[in-house]
Amino acid sequence: MGLRLNLNYEVMTSLCLSVKSDFMFLVIIGPPGAGKGTQAKRLAETLGLSHVSTGEIFRRNISQKTELGLRVKKLLENGILVPDDLTIELVQDQIGQFVDSGGAIFDGFPRNLEQAQALDDILLLHGKGVDLAPLISLSDSTVIERLTGRRTDRDTGNTYHLIYDPPPHNANLEQRPDDKRDTVLRRIDDYRKRTVPMLAHYDERNLLCEIDGENTIDQVTTALLKVIRGRVFA
Repeated sequence: MGLRLNLNYEVMTSLCLSVKSDFMFLVIIGPPGAGKGTQAKRLAETLGLSHVSTGEIFRRNISQKTELGLRVKKLLENGILVPDDLTIELVQDQIGQFVDSGGAIFDGFPRNLEQAQALDDILLLHGKGVDLAPLISLSDSTVIERLTGRRTDRDTGNTYHLIYDPPPHNANLEQRPDDKRDTVLRRIDDYRKRTVPMLAHYDERNLLCEIDGENTIDQVTTALLKVIRGRVFA
């Protein structure tokens, strides 16, 4: 079974590489822990797209201790999502860097209807729009298991999972504040209240497609590449 899945992934990658689009803009949607970042990186590499991750943008500003970064840090530590105006401000400049040079895949943005409309407006200024919005679905129990089991080594910065990728015995582990159970539950609730209502924005334009996130990483990637080939490159 594993060999067959690897072959499917490689075949779908080759097929998509052979028919790359000059411009393509994808929005990866899903609950926390759905693997949006992992899949976005894979798709960006395969399809030659820029990877726009709000998480990376936030972390970079936090590490550089910018004024906006300090505001973001305080919010995330309390399990509160960054406000729309601040998120859009942080993302908009980066969008301008690649909007005319091949396209991009958005990871963690937009998170709600207001952000989705803002993205539409930004792309429309350049005569472009979102081509596809894959939704990686995941049960609440899987979200909780995936996130609360994550740990980071304070010394190396390496990330582990207590079940799926156990750390070495001498690792100096810590749990990120936003991976603690109470915070994860708040993040799930926030996803339901803010992001789920946004799905209709893409569904009514036939841009939404659901992918089963309970599957393996390779299976999810294969499913994403298949739907991209069928919907974007058709």
